[in-house]
Amino acid sequence: MQKYIFIIAVLLSASPLWAQQELSTHFMRQTWQANRTNPALAPDYNFIVGLPGLYNNLTVENITFNTLFTEENGKQVLDIDAAILEMEAENVIRENLDIETLSLMARFGKVGVSLSHTFRFNAFMEYPKALPQLIWQGNAQFVGQEIGFAPKIDIFGYQEFAAGLFVDLTDNLTVGGRAKLLSGAGSVSSERERLRLNTDAEVYQLTLDADYLVNSAGSLDYNGFDELDTNFDFANFDGNNFFSGNTGFAFDLGASLRLGDLELAASVLDIGSIAWEDEVRNYALQGTFEYEGLDFAQGILEDSTEFGSVLDTIEQIYEVEETMVGYENSLPTRYYLSAHYRVNDKLTVGGLFFGERYRGTTRPAVAVAANMDVLPFLNVGGIYSFQDERFDNLGLNASLKLGPVQLMAATDNILTAFRPEDSNSANLRLGLSLLLAKRED
Repeated sequence: MQKYIFIIAVLLSASPLWAQQELSTHFMRQTWQANRTNPALAPDYNFIVGLPGLYNNLTVENITFNTLFTEENGKQVLDIDAAILEMEAENVIRENLDIETLSLMARFGKVGVSLSHTFRFNAFMEYPKALPQLIWQGNAQFVGQEIGFAPKIDIFGYQEFAAGLFVDLTDNLTVGGRAKLLSGAGSVSSERERLRLNTDAEVYQLTLDADYLVNSAGSLDYNGFDELDTNFDFANFDGNNFFSGNTGFAFDLGASLRLGDLELAASVLDIGSIAWEDEVRNYALQGTFEYEGLDFAQGILEDSTEFGSVLDTIEQIYEVEETMVGYENSLPTRYYLSAHYRVNDKLTVGGLFFGERYRGTTRPAVAVAANMDVLPFLNVGGIYSFQDERFDNLGLNASLKLGPVQLMAATDNILTAFRPEDSNSANLRLGLSLLLAKRED
């Protein structure tokens, strides 16, 4: 049963990978959704109502549908061995989902204020290639080696209540900020991540060195390796209980400088964290153990032996320590630096540098884009970006305005729609707004 844990994790993640990159939306200056990438940006209207919207970004490094499934006799067959061959030493699965319920914006002269509410979900798993190799193929291949197989996990969901303010300091310079109250719904996060297995080539002695800690808030119930229950789903986003005992604060900052037809903009988003204090459980696995005896070691090394037998042994040797100590999640912090140039009344072009700082690592992306008013009520655009060490990222976006109603859609990788079986990422934003009282100036 344990050998299917890894498979299930991959398949579930693919049904809703590294950075929470949202690039296309930033260039759609005519939309209210661009404000989510910089609190100093807003369309030239005095009142805006943001209706329900959706943003989703999914990345599964080094695995695609075609590497996970092969065709045999006209049927799709799961092929884990083939997928393992495509993996790197370290691999990441990443999911970000925002469900926007309602937002409001009002201008009063040179000052604009806003309010918004969003459900947000972040899932991150970084695992070494050795982990699926052990689970699926056993450890005979690692005789004479010491390997690490501990996954890094960070999954959490929360509600975001935001209040924003932007001010036209001069005719050319606008600065903005947004303060956020965060209400945590659930969390599972690894903190100490050391699991190393050594198999001696001479006497087949196995040594396991463990120092692994998992924190959970309302999401994980451990009663043994074969009784590990998770309760993390969108049902935890209960509208009847907006404020939980797990709270946090964050803020966004941004600025926009207009120099004739050129606009320069910079922003930093999600500076903050969530403190988990309610329904907290910590599970620690710690110690070093040597598996003595040639017969026992050889039995584990047999190809027919599942890694689950090793897990059963670990459960007998190690006593998982359970505590109730609060912990903290830092949010992924994002940075935007862009230039936006109006070529004429219909066409704009731009460039963007993006970065995300998360769990001690910064991931960059760069992009160039163009947008055009093809009709008085229709704007379309395209974007080309380098991100996640890939050059094949081509995105499209469009906004349609009928009266006060504006509908927008954007993706940073349109190729996924045409070749989903060969893609390892998907990105989409959908938004609906009411734009009221256009500014005369």
